[in-house]
Amino acid sequence: MRRIALLLWLLPSALFADEVFLKDAGSIEGRIVEQTATSVQVDVGGGIIGVPMDRVDHIVKGRSPMDVYDDRAAKLAPDDVAGWNKLGGWAWQQGLSTRARQAYEHVLEVAPNNPEANEALGMVQLNGKWVTEEESYQARGFVKYNGEWMTPAQAQVEQTQEANDRARRDAEKRARDAEIAAQEAQAQAKAAEEKAEQAQQAQQAQQNYYDPIVYGWGYGVTSWPAAGNGQVKIIPPSKIPVRTPR
Repeated sequence: MRRIALLLWLLPSALFADEVFLKDAGSIEGRIVEQTATSVQVDVGGGIIGVPMDRVDHIVKGRSPMDVYDDRAAKLAPDDVAGWNKLGGWAWQQGLSTRARQAYEHVLEVAPNNPEANEALGMVQLNGKWVTEEESYQARGFVKYNGEWMTPAQAQVEQTQEANDRARRDAEKRARDAEIAAQEAQAQAKAAEEKAEQAQQAQQAQQNYYDPIVYGWGYGVTSWPAAGNGQVKIIPPSKIPVRTPR
């Protein structure tokens, strides 16, 4: 039993956080700061997440890293700069960004020029003073372009390059659109030509169908008036003159 207790003591404190298991799979670890019949609020270190109780399958409560942080912070003297810096570093490692920032900000209240706390909060030195990164770049004449700090000359080069690239892409698009339009027009012209040819062939076939020279007015013996005497001459179908279709 003592061996098990020792192993539990050696486990990371995160394993003892409150854990809210959800019905649709997954879970949320942190410290439950409020629980009602309709919802549960979990402090995950970087903020508080609210979960409706109808989504909760079950809850396993334990000791969270926030509890450890609060215990350690309560034992530190307000002017213990080293202790607060150490607590801030531990909080960062545990993913407790809000608690870590609180620890480092407490250090700066006591020692405004403390390098460790300033660097942890993203501050940089400029002319012997700690300023934000943005203030540092602005003071040196840099400008922010597309999310990056650069000199005005570099920003101008970037703008010119982007304008050239945009003009090239627009020209390529117009060329592609014109080529597609030409292909479509060619296809439409070809289709219209084929349709006209088919209509002409249909008209020619209909005209040939009603032409007596081509089809001899039907089948069987065909009579033609004899020249000069008004008599009828019988001509067999095989002797009917046939005109080649136009």
